[in-house]
Amino acid sequence: MGLISDRLNRIAPSPTVSITDMALNMKAAGRKVIGLAAGEPDFDTPQHIKDAAIAAMKAGKTKYTQVDGIPELKEAICRKFARENNVSCTADMITVSTGGKQVLFNALMASLNPSDEVIIPTPYWVSFAGIVEICEAKPVFVKGSGANPMKISAEDLEAAITPNSKWLILNSPSNPGGVGYDADDLMAFAAVMRRHPQLHLISDDIYEHLVYDDFKFTTMATITPDLQDRILTVNGVSKSYCMTGGALAMAVGQCH
Repeated sequence: MGLISDRLNRIAPSPTVSITDMALNMKAAGRKVIGLAAGEPDFDTPQHIKDAAIAAMKAGKTKYTQVDGIPELKEAICRKFARENNVSCTADMITVSTGGKQVLFNALMASLNPSDEVIIPTPYWVSFAGIVEICEAKPVFVKGSGANPMKISAEDLEAAITPNSKWLILNSPSNPGGVGYDADDLMAFAAVMRRHPQLHLISDDIYEHLVYDDFKFTTMATITPDLQDRILTVNGVSKSYCMTGGALAMAVGQCH
């Protein structure tokens, strides 16, 4: 009988972490390295955020808090979703975590059974599949069938759905492909979801503010109020405000 569980043997070490560790070790040795593995912006955390963190620590705000986020933070997150995404929510719909990966892990661990399937467009952030597998469910990888193989269509999504499909994980703008799904794309996905009431959506919006050219970001919860109880919207501050070393993520939803 081995010490390591069969559950852990289902997943492989993260190549992102391996390459990042290699780059950091090379930098520590004095070599000039540009690391392209981890999704980390190249600007500094804004000064007012650092000042606020220092002021909070000086004020003694270093003790235990509510596990899913202090009330003031939840209210601020509600204002963010209303201001930037036109999504109305209340504090009881918000959970705060120590990074997007933990939000995803908690959501999938709480909802997946061994027979369930999770649809993941490719290319994908490596942790998506690993989390699904450690939850003993099945990742279903979908490649775009059109001119851009890194972007799936509503038809591609439809073809991947089975009676066991529980979640679609949609990362837009995406890591690592950089693909963005606009309002028309999301409306087409919503039409598919309406035909398959067992399918729920995790909308990974962590790169919301890192957009270029004429792409207009939107999120499914903004444009499909009738699907609110089947959408978990995940966002955070690590990318938009370059706080990767102090990751904070939040999720809003009322899935059931």
